[in-house]
Amino acid sequence: MQENSSHRNKFSPLLILVHPGSLCGSADMNLCDEADAAREAVIDELNGWSGSILVLDGWLSDELGLYPLLEKAIDDAISRSPMLADRLEADDPEHAEIAVNHLAQLGVPLDTPISLTGAWYEPDFDSGCVLHTQQGLLEAGYTNVKVMQSAAVLCKACPNRKYRKRTVQVPFAGPNRGF
Repeated sequence: MQENSSHRNKFSPLLILVHPGSLCGSADMNLCDEADAAREAVIDELNGWSGSILVLDGWLSDELGLYPLLEKAIDDAISRSPMLADRLEADDPEHAEIAVNHLAQLGVPLDTPISLTGAWYEPDFDSGCVLHTQQGLLEAGYTNVKVMQSAAVLCKACPNRKYRKRTVQVPFAGPNRGF
């Protein structure tokens, strides 16, 4: 494990963008009218970021091309990065372990200020890939990890989500009709 360093940290500050593809169609489906605002918050964060960046792409990242403003903000943040500018295939549920192992391989000091954003963050339900990434980093010994306000929260859109059930209408085909 890396030691905390008191000298200038070449990786500092570091932004980890978790599963940006989930901010695309998945956000449209889950956040409805709030999806654009959730994407815009992350886009604004990325457009203002000038430090190191690590993007953890999940299996929905192939949708980024359909959301060019988000895709451009990611590409621009990567191109502005002074040191670390990596993109990793990091599907759920291995994404946190992949991030921790990558930072360890690079020798990122444990006291590096790390900010997290992306999808999803649901601390009230102990759920979401941003939350699990934060937990993984803290468990690995990183001491300065925070979740940014731009992290997409499903529960903002539906505060009673825990109790809401989705029902799906399936046409009744009757006996012996292919079901």
